[in-house]
Amino acid sequence: MSNKRKHKTLDLNNKMEILKKLDSGENMCKLAKEYGVGRATIHDLKKKRQKIVDHVKTMESGPGKRKTLKVGDCPKMENALYMWFLQRRSKHTPISGEILKTKAIEFYKKITHKDDFRASDGWLDKFKKRFDIRLLTVSGEKLSSDESAVQPFIQHFKNKVEELGLLPDQIYNADESGLFWRLLPNKTFVSSTEASAPGRKVSKDRITFMPCSNATGTHKLDLLVIGKAKKSQSFQEHLSASLLQEPK
Repeated sequence: MSNKRKHKTLDLNNKMEILKKLDSGENMCKLAKEYGVGRATIHDLKKKRQKIVDHVKTMESGPGKRKTLKVGDCPKMENALYMWFLQRRSKHTPISGEILKTKAIEFYKKITHKDDFRASDGWLDKFKKRFDIRLLTVSGEKLSSDESAVQPFIQHFKNKVEELGLLPDQIYNADESGLFWRLLPNKTFVSSTEASAPGRKVSKDRITFMPCSNATGTHKLDLLVIGKAKKSQSFQEHLSASLLQEPK
């Protein structure tokens, strides 16, 4: 059986701790065992000491959990983007990949005065790895449904279709749904220090819509949309006088 050591990546906090212990005279072999790495790794950290220290000094917002010293094509832009990201997350603002890419382009233009940066999905993946950013679902109420009623309905529906001899073209389905058109994403990228992603008060602006089509998709009815009236009217204004009269 192989005794090959599992590869372990040290974050910047670990690297700084090791460098301080080396400065105080601790043995390399002892440190390698303590941190679960090879002696060559400790020796390499000692060689790169100044580079590590200089890099940590440039990170003023506490991103000590970054696991690599690799930088992108525009480190100033990425550092500015990460600072902005931490500020927004401190207010529990959900941040999506598209938001990060949009802000990256904006910061790049401001810093370099150029327009040649493309915030691709590949760049975003590397940026997240460099700054140890991960995706979490925003905490909130769980959706609920009566799962026990599903199977009985399916069987009843099949029986009804067979009884009436319906073809797929004759079977229609309409489903009412709500669209919260100002609602923020329910997932967000978070920093390595965040264990969860608390929710925040959500916007209640919504419209109700109902699509309807037959089972084959050959006949689709116009989408029914119900929005909010510009001038709200009570239901009683639409009732006839006769309906409001007291019964004799």
